[in-house]
Amino acid sequence: MVTAEAAAALGGVIALTTVAGAAAWSGTKAVGADLGLCSALSGAWNVLPVTVLCLGCAALALGWVPRGVAAFGSFPAAGGFLLNLIAETSGLPAWIGRLSPFAHLAAVPGASVNWPAAFLMTGIAILAAAAGAIGHRVRDLRG
Repeated sequence: MVTAEAAAALGGVIALTTVAGAAAWSGTKAVGADLGLCSALSGAWNVLPVTVLCLGCAALALGWVPRGVAAFGSFPAAGGFLLNLIAETSGLPAWIGRLSPFAHLAAVPGASVNWPAAFLMTGIAILAAAAGAIGHRVRDLRG
């Protein structure tokens, strides 16, 4: 059940991100800019690792702290965005800003995707989701 819900959420995220990329491409064509469809889609898809990280954190919370799903699931995006913003504007040490997942995204399509960071975020998300599935199974056996 948890796997099916996570797969449905992931499918929805991919579909919505694809629509956003296509809309960006359509918008640039309307104003005469020269952005190809593949470039627009790759720019939109560049944020998918952060989204998958949010999904993995939500699944982890579902297994161990069900009331914390919203907070844990939104933390990589909301917390990461705020951490990145605060680190850039306040003069904090650089390593604090690098804790944000957004600090590891490249400016796609102007630059190529940061594949090591994308794979690392996706791997962490998979591990978190697996731990959440274990916690969900253990919790269901107890209750």
